[in-house]
This record gives sequence, C-alpha cells and structure tokens, in this order.
Amino acid sequence: MPSYTFRCNDCGDFTLFFKSMAGNKDKSTCPICQLESNRVYFAPNVYSLSRALSSQIEKGMEPQIMSREELGPNKPRKKAGANRPWQFG
Repeated sequence: MPSYTFRCNDCGDFTLFFKSMAGNKDKSTCPICQLESNRVYFAPNVYSLSRALSSQIEKGMEPQIMSREELGPNKPRKKAGANRPWQFG
C-alpha cells in the first residue's frame, strides 16, 4: 500500500496511507490544522541488508563440492509397505 508523507509548516510531518491514485499527490490538507501541506520525497531504501547477511546469501547461491564424509552416513530408506488394506505389496 503506498504511503505519502507531507510536511505542514505549523504541525510538522504526517503520513497518509489512503490517498487516491488519481488526483494531486503533491499537496494535501493537514489533518490537524487543515492548512495546505507539500509532499516530502525520500530516497528509496535499496540497501537495507547488512553486509554479513548479503554475503551469506551470495555464498548460498554458489554450488559447493562436498565429499561423502561431509555429507554423512547413508541412511537406509524405509520400504513403502502396503498401508492400505486393498493394496498388495
């Protein structure tokens, strides 16, 4: 849902969440004093991940070569038995 932040000269900043998609989004009336307020534009937050987290994500995308010992012992699979009385197995 888009939010729009406006700055009133008397009351300060306020945010509107339900603003019509059509119409003027550059000005709005202050909900406290009813004066006309101008919209405040912020730079988009594109780097919100920490460096450690982003490097961990990038490492996860690289294929890793592992030996049999690193994978662990092979566990025998359970045979699928006849769980339904009408099936023969």
